[in-house]
Amino acid sequence: MDVTPFYHSTTNSWSYVLADPDARVCALIDPVLDFELSAGWVHTTFVDDMLASIEAAGLQVLWVLETHIHADHISAADYVRRQTGAKVGIGAGVEQVSELFRGVFNLGSAHPDVGSAFDQLFMPGETLTLGSLTLTVLATPGHTPACVAYQVDQAVFVGDTLFMPDYGTARADFPGGDAAELYRSIQRLLALPDDTVLYLCHDYPSENRSTPTAASTVKAQRQNVQLQDRDLAAFTAFRKARDAKLDTPKLLYPSIQLNLAAGQMPAPEVADQRFLKLPIRVRP
Repeated sequence: MDVTPFYHSTTNSWSYVLADPDARVCALIDPVLDFELSAGWVHTTFVDDMLASIEAAGLQVLWVLETHIHADHISAADYVRRQTGAKVGIGAGVEQVSELFRGVFNLGSAHPDVGSAFDQLFMPGETLTLGSLTLTVLATPGHTPACVAYQVDQAVFVGDTLFMPDYGTARADFPGGDAAELYRSIQRLLALPDDTVLYLCHDYPSENRSTPTAASTVKAQRQNVQLQDRDLAAFTAFRKARDAKLDTPKLLYPSIQLNLAAGQMPAPEVADQRFLKLPIRVRP
């Protein structure tokens, strides 16, 4: 098994190429599409670098695997699918996320159909093969209802559920989020063997760590700064209080709207111009 991480510095995101080098096949996990919000430009520089490395290694892309519906960057899943013929998979909880946002966007018949946007909606415990590798889907709800992790041997791709131990855990205040569920999901991950490697979806540089880090271990995460001396009730209270002070991610509405469609762009409406819908509220 080979794991190659790619860091998208604009969104502090990690994407991964998981490969069976003997079988010459791979999966992309949480690939990112470049998006310039102020200008409305979408481009593929970052994911093209991933695909170039895959081509150089002589690998075939079989899967694009999403750990959840991201709220802070746009998925490149559909682009990869169109370039390579790969299938796109995500946790079955995406159907709940889709319904939670149906009224937010009020798109009517244009609301993304997750059943057709994704090739497979994984149930907890479901497995898929990648050459000689077997990946098991672990349900990790809490950040969102659709969150899953992918376990292969002694490695787990955990999405946003955990960050580096000196930074903390996911927020749980998005629609469908649940701090208590998040705590239980984290505890299931921390019950894995000490040396299990946990690959993260984000890392944010700090005063102590200027270089982004892609992975941690279960042993290290048991010392996570937001978990210390906190049982379920204490963590839930802490998470709710902290989340109430957090800003809304600047790419929340574009990201959710596009990621429910696996990163597919909406159809052009005027010439080649495509549009997203942005909900606004007027303060009293």
